[in-house]
Amino acid sequence: MPHVLAVDWDQEQARYVLGIISGRQVRVRALGSRDFDPDDAKAGGADEAFGAWIKEILKKHSATRCRLLVGLPRSSVELLYLTLPPATDAELPELVTNQAMQESAAIKEDTILDFIAADSATDQSRRVTVAALQQSDLKSVHSRCAAAGLKPQRVILRPLASTSLFRRLVSGSGRACLVVDRVGREVDLNIVSRGRLLYSRTVQLPADISDDDLADRLSTEIHRTILTAPRDQLGDQSVERIYLIGGASDYAMLIDQFDGQEGFTVKILDPFTVTGVTETRIPPDRGRFAPLLGMLLDEVVRNHPVDFLHPKRPVKPIPRWRVALAIAGMVAVLALGLTYHVWGQLAEVEDVNRELRQRLRELNANARKAVEQRNRIEAIASWRSRDANWLDELRDLSQRLPSGRDAVLLRMTMRPSQTRGGIIDMQGLVRDPNIMANMEGKIRDPFRSVRSRRISQRAGEEDYTWLFETSISVVPRRPEQYPEHGAAVATTGVSEEAESVSEAELEGQETSPTALVAEKTSDEASP
Repeated sequence: MPHVLAVDWDQEQARYVLGIISGRQVRVRALGSRDFDPDDAKAGGADEAFGAWIKEILKKHSATRCRLLVGLPRSSVELLYLTLPPATDAELPELVTNQAMQESAAIKEDTILDFIAADSATDQSRRVTVAALQQSDLKSVHSRCAAAGLKPQRVILRPLASTSLFRRLVSGSGRACLVVDRVGREVDLNIVSRGRLLYSRTVQLPADISDDDLADRLSTEIHRTILTAPRDQLGDQSVERIYLIGGASDYAMLIDQFDGQEGFTVKILDPFTVTGVTETRIPPDRGRFAPLLGMLLDEVVRNHPVDFLHPKRPVKPIPRWRVALAIAGMVAVLALGLTYHVWGQLAEVEDVNRELRQRLRELNANARKAVEQRNRIEAIASWRSRDANWLDELRDLSQRLPSGRDAVLLRMTMRPSQTRGGIIDMQGLVRDPNIMANMEGKIRDPFRSVRSRRISQRAGEEDYTWLFETSISVVPRRPEQYPEHGAAVATTGVSEEAESVSEAELEGQETSPTALVAEKTSDEASP
């Protein structure tokens, strides 16, 4: 599990908190402080004394390799409160840089800038809190950390770390409130709303100040902070609550002064309630460790509002030559890989081709035989599809012809047509021409067309006085399309396929030598 060391210092004292991060939790292993020796500061040995102290702490807790977080006081950083035109988050770094250089003459091109933007729509003005750190101050931080054999991974603004801890101590507070945190001789006064730092001041206290004077001074600075807060940052909000970070004994007299004052609610917050540190391990003046605890909690989620080692910068466009070089490299790698793959597969492909050529010759020979057999089968199937089912046709026709009292067939021949189906030629006698018309109506259906070529009257005959010759064209149909035996026969329209048989076939073709000749007789009449 990784160790994380959070440190901060001022001119008189250095403080640390050593923790272990496990998942989404942090466990505090050790914490403490060390006063700087004035003689070391005069001799320029403050960095060496600090480094030796940190090395001893890490060795004691077997944490020689750890992540180092450094907190900077408000006095080391310049804060600007800007209102920028509507812009996206990606456009803000460039706007912040330009506007900050116009607002402050101390900000140069090499000044490190990081910022916090209020959550708002991109089509509205953006309120931004900008933190500016000079390069010389950052070099001093690196120099002091190098004395301990460490390199900082984060350089964080101390008031923002206190705000992060406050956000965890008081969740869901949407009103503007003042957070007071005393760190040594410095007092951070931060106005916070919805977990965001709106305004921050740091007050330097005298070296030897009594409790009464401390309460009066803090009361005065609290009122001054509320009055001097920029209205464009607060908007229409007003500060009604004051939170004091530390122990109850640290601010006892201050609470007595505010007790009963109209419009303010004062509450003390213990910074160690979110860490699980036992009371016996907490040193006096517990409020001075609040920024370090906030830094550790932010490191758990790797989300620090301001980090001077990783500031928010404008996204630089990728140079075209790099894009072209990357594309060329990718093309070269792909071409090389493809060439190697193809070269490795050539031998296998050649063997497969030889086998396929042999197989193709065998398949071609089999295909030729299959084509010949298929042609024969298709010829037979075509012949069968063109022929009519003469037995079913004869059965169906016998049900449609009139009875023996009305008609007698003298001759009937059935022969295939030149196109499809067949032709039935009938010759017979009827008693009356109307019987002939009724017979044609019964025979005609979607599969048959009827044409009578000759109807003549016979002289001297009393019963069957009319002779007729009729041709019927038949188209093939499936067995299930024939009516059931004995079913009533309905007169329907003639199909186009039946009418497609040419008149020449009905009139001009001779009867086939093998044509079937049928004669219908009845018990009631004979031809």
